[in-house]
Amino acid sequence: MEYPNDKWLQRIIIPVLLLVANAAYWEEYDSLWRYLGWSLVGILYVQLVWERLVGWMLKIRERYPDIKQTRIRILLTFLGYMGIAGLAQFLFVAVASQTAWAGTPLTTREFVIHLLVGQLAVVVTGAVYETLYFLNKYRDAVQEAEIVQKVALQNQYDTLKNQINPHFLFNSLSALSALIGEDKQQATEFLDEMASVYRYLLQAGQRPLVSIQTETAFIRSFLHLLEARHGTALRWQVTISDELADNLLPPLTFQTLVENALRHNILLPDQPLTITIRATDDGHIDVINNIQRKNVQIQTRPTGLTDLIARYKALALPRVMISDDNGYFTVRVPVLSKKQADALVHAA
Repeated sequence: MEYPNDKWLQRIIIPVLLLVANAAYWEEYDSLWRYLGWSLVGILYVQLVWERLVGWMLKIRERYPDIKQTRIRILLTFLGYMGIAGLAQFLFVAVASQTAWAGTPLTTREFVIHLLVGQLAVVVTGAVYETLYFLNKYRDAVQEAEIVQKVALQNQYDTLKNQINPHFLFNSLSALSALIGEDKQQATEFLDEMASVYRYLLQAGQRPLVSIQTETAFIRSFLHLLEARHGTALRWQVTISDELADNLLPPLTFQTLVENALRHNILLPDQPLTITIRATDDGHIDVINNIQRKNVQIQTRPTGLTDLIARYKALALPRVMISDDNGYFTVRVPVLSKKQADALVHAA
């Protein structure tokens, strides 16, 4: 969570306010040095308490960052503010009142006033911070909604336009033509896989979610076509347990991630690209490829992985996780049970 940009407040506003506040009690100080000393102690005390308050605020924001969680975030934030500030103010005033630091001990009324002033200060300041945070989150939410809407419209157009991708169709037919002359049995199997792929592509835009069993059958057929084209330059493995077969995810999720791997990496017989699709212990699915990036990356309109993330957002699904380390690129996609999918539909 990003630390708030409040250095101007800590370095200028707080010291000035404390100097002015202490000046109101000028008659109680027997010398200028006592006034300056108390002012310095006050500044250090406020800075220390301020760090604790900001730390608490960031901890709550990290746990409840969403604009929909504003109520619980405000409640916990201000309870923490009042608890931290109240304890700190109590200890500070009590110690100062009972030691030689103060000229005279504070009365009960003055003691309570000091505590209330501290509480009022953190409530007012906290309200300003929370208002700024809410406005920033609201602005971000509006911008994200606009982006997701634009991407959703673009995806609808792309789905219709790319249901039969001419480039992929040409490569598939070329591979089929070569197989017919070499191995008619393999050519027949290739044609069956090709029919399965295009049948799925034609139906993909009709449903927001499909079963993992359906998506897995499609991606196996798709990878078979790619394997026929690339030969030993491509290796793949799909390992998903039957327990997840009825769970759901957006259609063409696996194909999008496979094509993303093909787009950005080299495929050579002596330098094969390996793609693994497997279930995780916590019910997600990882799509992993070894990294061997192309030297030249073609810059185009955001597609593939970017659009997949936008699709998950548009459907209000859990976030897609991406990691790029140890020579492997991993995309972890969440999947939904039928119960979770029904809940999302009713919530929408």
